[in-house]
Amino acid sequence: MRALVLATRYLGPGGIEAYARCVASALADAGTEVEALSLLNGDAQVESCPGRYLGHQGRSSTPWTHARLLLETVRRGGRYDLVVCAHVAVSPLAALARRMLGTPYVVVGHGIEVWDRLGWARRAALRGARSVLAVSHFTARRLAAVQGVPPDRIRVVHPCVDPALLELADAAPPAVPRANATTLLTVGRLSSRERYKGCGTVIRALPRVAADAGDVRYVIVGDGDDRPRLASLARECGVEDRVTFAGWADRRGLAAHYRASDVFVMPSVTERRSDGWTGEGFGIAYIEAASFGLPVVAGSGGGAPEAVRDGVTGLVVDGGDADAVAAALVRLAGDAALRRRMGEEGRAWVRSHFTFERFRREIRDAVADAWGAAHRGR
Repeated sequence: MRALVLATRYLGPGGIEAYARCVASALADAGTEVEALSLLNGDAQVESCPGRYLGHQGRSSTPWTHARLLLETVRRGGRYDLVVCAHVAVSPLAALARRMLGTPYVVVGHGIEVWDRLGWARRAALRGARSVLAVSHFTARRLAAVQGVPPDRIRVVHPCVDPALLELADAAPPAVPRANATTLLTVGRLSSRERYKGCGTVIRALPRVAADAGDVRYVIVGDGDDRPRLASLARECGVEDRVTFAGWADRRGLAAHYRASDVFVMPSVTERRSDGWTGEGFGIAYIEAASFGLPVVAGSGGGAPEAVRDGVTGLVVDGGDADAVAAALVRLAGDAALRRRMGEEGRAWVRSHFTFERFRREIRDAVADAWGAAHRGR
């Protein structure tokens, strides 16, 4: 079988990009010849690029770059048995290619991009897909209820931890909780469009955490246009000396940050606002942190509770309530035994539920079903 992965941005540091590359790896490991086309260029260096990368069409999403991607898809499409759309934004192109060439396609639904009612082209493309892969049960329910995708065409395939990162986690001994200092960690893009991830809430909670739990540091790995606002907020809250903006890190650097931390915190807020939904479709960073033995503080709602077992691998709180976030952090900072227990549970849970082996098996089954459905003429 030959498959084409269509992505908005195949190379990049985010969870959507990571999921696309894991899909490509899973298909390649199953014996499929995989090639990937990207709408946009990547904004970070990636250490591995599964399949044959055919390049990108531009630096920004415009009608011209979409047209170029469509032309490339149609030009190459006849040689593929299946097209995998790694984001709903490129699904109308696959739908057009199917009408012209007959090539079946699969679409991945992640989170906020499919939680609200879409325009007719994307809704039609979702409904015309042989299968829609949802990264969480929450997203699956939204796909069925809001987009009208038949439930029997939706497959929930939770993300996995990057195998190379999990290997680094396995090579490191479980962290030994420190008694006199607590390092909090967030990993994510610092985008003004993604303030719902809660870095600002953590900064606002820091004065109380420091007052009740003593020496505490907050490290933020990632970058983006919201960094100046967050730095200003840290100054306003009087915790500038406790907050470190570490920028982006490669895989080994990221592993070092996980090892050097005590608690992972990303209290995302899931809600419907005037300009659309906010929240995590799943939250790969939660399971990455758990793989290194870190207890996790996550926001309630969306797919986050599927990544964090409340009271077992971490604490799930109202991410919009700085007091609730502070209380969770104080509890963990003050109880080394609890951190150790949750960390051990998290490491075990990742290795039983979020490995690449499980992901590869589920992707293989989903693609086999889609391929079979296409040949049955569904």
